[in-house]
Amino acid sequence: MTDPHAIYRPALDLLGRSEGTDIRRGYNETLAYGAYSGGDRNLTLMTLDEIDELQRAMLAHPRNKWNSSALGRYQIVRTTLREIRSKLRLTGRENFDPEMQDRMACYLLGKRGIDRWLAGQMTDSEMVNSLAKEWASLPTSKGVGHYDGQRAAVTVTEVLDALGRVRQLYRQARDQLNATKPKPTPPPQAPAKPASRGGVMAALLAIFKAIFGGRP
Repeated sequence: MTDPHAIYRPALDLLGRSEGTDIRRGYNETLAYGAYSGGDRNLTLMTLDEIDELQRAMLAHPRNKWNSSALGRYQIVRTTLREIRSKLRLTGRENFDPEMQDRMACYLLGKRGIDRWLAGQMTDSEMVNSLAKEWASLPTSKGVGHYDGQRAAVTVTEVLDALGRVRQLYRQARDQLNATKPKPTPPPQAPAKPASRGGVMAALLAIFKAIFGGRP
């Protein structure tokens, strides 16, 4: 099956690493590795409504010192997930499976300007700083976390490397698309206009007169 998020996959994989979810349960990971969700949970088998209820319980947990409901591979919190559901017009009955989590993360990448960056409308530093506002595990262009008390889990070089691979995949896909577009068909050429009968006869008469003189 073709990966519908292939162009953004390097950025998604970077997030799986920076958020610390890929070292354990990936798409099924919750904040602090299950400390506030009653242990490990199979998030990918839950509906979005069930995820919302789980996040409510996480926020109510008495030992949740971060007051966070982050979960899934990309550690999306409840308020953000609700925003995405509204923007994407999701019913809540959809599963929080890997494809849905990838889709949501790509929505957030778009919200932070990755498509404008690909179009050359944002600088690399602007893109890095924008992403750091969405995911606290990513650094600003200065190499530190955007939020106080939050240490970046990867370097600026790693972020730029992932973005560079996104750009490369984007350009490859664009070039392939352009190569498959049919070339425009040139407009048909109008056939040469035949000489009128009068024009031919006039020419013959002129030749006759030049040879014999006078009227034929």
